[in-house]
Amino acid sequence: MTAHGSPKLARGRLDPAAILRAMTLLRRAAALGLFVALGCAGAQRPDGLGAGSGPAADGVSPADEAGRVFVYVGMAGGEIALFHLDAASGTLARRGTVSVGRTPSSLARSVARESLIAVDGVTGQAVSFSIDPKSGALRAVGRAATGGATSSGATLDDTGKYVLVAHPAAGRVSVLAITPAGGLKAIDTFAAGAGARAVAVHPAEIVFVSNFRADSLSQYTFNTGTGMLTNRSGAIELSAGSGPTRLVCHPSGRWVYSLDEGTDSIAVYGFDGDLKALSPISLQIVSTLTDGVARGRSRPADLAVSPTGRFLYETNRGPDDVAAFAIEAAGTLKLVGHVPSGGRAPGALAVDPSGRVLIVANEGGKSLSVYSIDPTTGALGDRHAIALAASPLSVLAVRP
Repeated sequence: MTAHGSPKLARGRLDPAAILRAMTLLRRAAALGLFVALGCAGAQRPDGLGAGSGPAADGVSPADEAGRVFVYVGMAGGEIALFHLDAASGTLARRGTVSVGRTPSSLARSVARESLIAVDGVTGQAVSFSIDPKSGALRAVGRAATGGATSSGATLDDTGKYVLVAHPAAGRVSVLAITPAGGLKAIDTFAAGAGARAVAVHPAEIVFVSNFRADSLSQYTFNTGTGMLTNRSGAIELSAGSGPTRLVCHPSGRWVYSLDEGTDSIAVYGFDGDLKALSPISLQIVSTLTDGVARGRSRPADLAVSPTGRFLYETNRGPDDVAAFAIEAAGTLKLVGHVPSGGRAPGALAVDPSGRVLIVANEGGKSLSVYSIDPTTGALGDRHAIALAASPLSVLAVRP
């Protein structure tokens, strides 16, 4: 390859060997795109584009067409189930299970380390697995204590070299390093607010933590060289009873969405690139309630933004439904509609990397619901269910 990436010329003709090398490099590059299910880490699109500037009207790139998607489901009882997803048809094919511990309530994938990390919500133990690139099969590599007896909302930083875990009972957040070999090494734990539930890592190396009992969002500077967190002044104080439980960033990094359980709502915050902090006042607060469902009879559970940055999805327990929102130009949300979840107590959810399919874990119903996504409106349709042997606690969809 020349300095500009074009094949060398040989006597006025393209060198076949150079062409083959160039095609191989392009295929490898296309395979690297991945979006992490929770938090901001890995949220920047591979092409660096934000909402509304995707490569095609339906948000599907040629790389998405090329291969299948691996779907991992953490289940009560201590197993992770593997499925192969055909994004074109929305069908899931079972491919086996692996034992992991007791309650794998958080799953995250590191592209940099080619690892899957599972965190047990009851014991706080984290386990790392290597991923077979062809089959998606998992092999245990390392194990480490996260530093708290209970844990939730595990996510990765943007480098894919660190795992960050919230500890609700202790009101703290832990950082673990993923070694080059895929093992785990505890770095430290840091004070957060009461009832720390979820962690999000912004590409600007800022960490946000939702504090359920403190009704606040903490902000930290993250050192990607050491894995250490430095508390920043200016934690965002929410109204009493807000109860923030989940955080997710927009792929552009311009907005952060907070799911507030206590008020059945999603709050939209702007990210100030100069101050490297969230706006202290939300840009919008939108209800998660279904028409006709009263407060106290619904509990929001989880949320996810589509890889294209055009849509946001959220699960509600009680009415047992899934809400779809369109993300507008200013980052605000416009309700598309609610659809039945197809099972009791929907919780975790994930959009596949192509943006075509939404997968919802019905914890109370021991099933997965798989929906097609309308590429223009974000509306959900064509739901079908997959029965499971145990309750699904977490779900992660990745492209190999």
